[in-house]
Amino acid sequence: MTPDPSPHQIEVEQKIMAHEATTGDDVAAVSRVDEHWDEYRQLIRQNALVFEDAGVALGVDLPDVQKRLAAHRELDRYVGQLAQEQSEFVEAAARVIRLVAEAESERLRREKAGAPWA
Repeated sequence: MTPDPSPHQIEVEQKIMAHEATTGDDVAAVSRVDEHWDEYRQLIRQNALVFEDAGVALGVDLPDVQKRLAAHRELDRYVGQLAQEQSEFVEAAARVIRLVAEAESERLRREKAGAPWA
């Protein structure tokens, strides 16, 4: 029969569970940021396509229409680039969160086992 865990072990186990929950929340929050950027990119893309259709209906030969279509294309490209950069940043942030969380979880497991901190 195994002995009951000590109060210290119970406390450390609670810290581990809380830490794992917080890490999950942090990664989910970062993922939501990426989702919002993707939704924004899609919205701008749809908006640009609507303006393309409107430009064709108005007459693409008109200088003012050409200028506005070019501006919407540029905005679409720019937002796409920003969304891509944001996605890369989010992936890097999630990796860092996971690495820090793994290190802290390992430290807490060692503390629970009674091993000295590394």
